[in-house]
Amino acid sequence: MYKGSSISFLIFLLLQIAASGQFKVRDLKGGSDPKKPSLTFPIFMSNNKAVDKKINEHLQEEILTTTTTATPEKKIFDEIKFIPSKGSTGQSGYTDMSYTIEINNKNILSIVLEIESLGAYPTYYKRYFNFNPKNGEPLSVEDIFTVEGIGQIKKILIEERDKKIKERISEIKRDDEKQFAEDSVFIFETFIKCNDEAHEKDFFISKENIIFYKEDCFPHAWQSYGAGLDVIFSTKEVEKYLSDFGKRLLFTK
Repeated sequence: MYKGSSISFLIFLLLQIAASGQFKVRDLKGGSDPKKPSLTFPIFMSNNKAVDKKINEHLQEEILTTTTTATPEKKIFDEIKFIPSKGSTGQSGYTDMSYTIEINNKNILSIVLEIESLGAYPTYYKRYFNFNPKNGEPLSVEDIFTVEGIGQIKKILIEERDKKIKERISEIKRDDEKQFAEDSVFIFETFIKCNDEAHEKDFFISKENIIFYKEDCFPHAWQSYGAGLDVIFSTKEVEKYLSDFGKRLLFTK
């Protein structure tokens, strides 16, 4: 009786794991120090090998500039990892990499990669990816929104970012009025140029929101002037802009 109960519980547990996500994942690890891997990259696996290949190769080409088809896994980070200088040798590149799987179900696979790199100066940034698990293709804004909806979203993005920019300019002026006076033309021109397009194609689907993300407006030396220009909508807020496919994607369990 006890043995049968254990087997039943194990089957139940496996079914729960299988139901919780479309993909299993394993890690590729590497970095400048083999004993302390600082780079972790995901490999996705499912029952559909063609879909797996599309997703994995897209991610690898975007982040690693090569694929596990073209390069052995043990060498997958060689061309993009940071290597400290030893005499005349050395290499700028990634110093740290990790990932988070935000959604992993039958409708959406969404992933965030957090990356630090070192070259002339250290940089930190995120890369966002949304995939259709049924065919392995990246989800586009045209997939999930209507044409009219995209038009409205573009308008809202520019308006909301304009508000954030005005608030940030006021903060900069308040913090150091003298420095602001010296750099004001540069600050205004940079922000204006930065917000002249909505960049509506840069979006990420999280569990409850859609994030339209925006990269830094300022070069590295002036990044202290930057503003957080991501605009976040709840799925309910964007429902009226969604295509039929988008509604099925976001609201079908």
